[in-house]
Amino acid sequence: MTMEKIITTTFNSNEFKKLIIEAVKEVTLQNDLFDTQKEERLIYLDQREAAKFLRISLPTIIRWKKANKIPYYQEGRKVLFRKDELLKVLQKNDSLLK
Repeated sequence: MTMEKIITTTFNSNEFKKLIIEAVKEVTLQNDLFDTQKEERLIYLDQREAAKFLRISLPTIIRWKKANKIPYYQEGRKVLFRKDELLKVLQKNDSLLK
């Protein structure tokens, strides 16, 4: 039988919310990066799909693209984003979503 340590502390609601968001984000990024590391599983998203995936507006993703904040591929008018690259950018620069 294993004993788990119980730690009690006091957080205000904003601190608690931030802690939960960071924990969920860390697990989600780890799971998504693990899933997308296989080359045969590369997933490409168009601008609308990428915006929806990142939970941002279409004008925001277009602005980030123009400012070279996120990597993208373009052939003619078709713009695509690799899901794994978007996740890596967010992992390195989490201030983009704040």
